[in-house]
Amino acid sequence: MTQYLYKNMYYGSYNTPYFPEIFNKSGQPALVAKYGDWFTYERTPRALIFKRDAPKVKDLTAMIKLMRYNNFKHDPLSRCNCTPPYSGENAIAARCDLNPANGTYPFGALGHRPHAATDMKVTTFELFKSQSFQAQSGPPFDDVPAFQWSTSSFKDNSHSTCHESRTLVNVKTLVVWRETQLCEATQLGKL
Repeated sequence: MTQYLYKNMYYGSYNTPYFPEIFNKSGQPALVAKYGDWFTYERTPRALIFKRDAPKVKDLTAMIKLMRYNNFKHDPLSRCNCTPPYSGENAIAARCDLNPANGTYPFGALGHRPHAATDMKVTTFELFKSQSFQAQSGPPFDDVPAFQWSTSSFKDNSHSTCHESRTLVNVKTLVVWRETQLCEATQLGKL
């Protein structure tokens, strides 16, 4: 892993196993054989977007923007063998609710479904020294419409504890550890 980090300067997590033993035991090779690169660690759209954009990250603000990135209608790496020819899943921060319900997709993960990135957490060396990180809550909306229950085709899904509209909440969080277990996370306020 050290050599990987040294070479790439980051380790991305794309909901696909990185380590070959886990990749193989989890059935990924069969999915790759059936559906292609989307099920690989190195060539899934998120990996390709990270490979393209991670070198541009120079500060915390840029990292947060990358972690919330979704411009699926215009990013060539979000394209797929679908109708329309792109998917809101093929982004760093997914928004499958924006995929047309009448679209055609080679497998369900690319289609219209109640699935979206709901949070982002990141730390820096400076924040780490104080056992802190920054978090943002809510689906991405910089380059796509903000999620709103009343206009969503999923408005009949149970969502009694959710806000009507999900826009960004940015917090700095202090993590308090006792006896190696996470005991408390305290919101220090909006940034």
